[in-house]
Amino acid sequence: MDAQANRPEVALLFPGQYREAAATLGRAFVNDPLLVAIVGAAPDAAERARRMAGVFGVVLGEQRRHGQPVVGVLDGGRVAGAAIIEQVAHAGSSLGAVLSGLTLLPALYAAIGFDGVRRAVGALDTLLRNRPPEPHLYLNVLGVDPVFQRRHCGVAILDFLRAQTLKRPDLAGVYLETATEANVAYYSRLGYRVIGEFAPIGVRMWRMMQPRAG
Repeated sequence: MDAQANRPEVALLFPGQYREAAATLGRAFVNDPLLVAIVGAAPDAAERARRMAGVFGVVLGEQRRHGQPVVGVLDGGRVAGAAIIEQVAHAGSSLGAVLSGLTLLPALYAAIGFDGVRRAVGALDTLLRNRPPEPHLYLNVLGVDPVFQRRHCGVAILDFLRAQTLKRPDLAGVYLETATEANVAYYSRLGYRVIGEFAPIGVRMWRMMQPRAG
């Protein structure tokens, strides 16, 4: 049977689906080293996922405010996976991002407290200062609910992004960071290459780029 025919379809997610998408991402990133370092100690995985969902809810709200896309895979109407994407014309200013995000601080504080906000700002500063200088698509977040993993949801979203860059000769490719070492091999199999390492708030991360084909 053709595996491509069984691959999930990628769809735009609309604001009415963002709350569910945030919960999906919270469960997907429950053990992510960077997110765990940001949200801090939690009594159990469920509480950690809840805090992370709060963070993702804030990020999704910012996506809506700036008109940046959110895509996902639906299964029976449920958000099985989601990706937060940005088109980056040039490397941004970390100070500018922090200033533009001041209105988000109350919501972030409610989700992860003062120390969590401080760690999030520190991590964001390092991430922004290490973005590629050339125009690119930035895969900020890609997560699949554990219930729906191993159904090619992530690959479907990555293929979707590759197709977008093929239509855009002005973009150098797709850029991402990952704090999970096992993901390096996963992304490498799909055409991404490691372009550097760094350690936001002490967490080792890999910088990866999938160059635009052709």
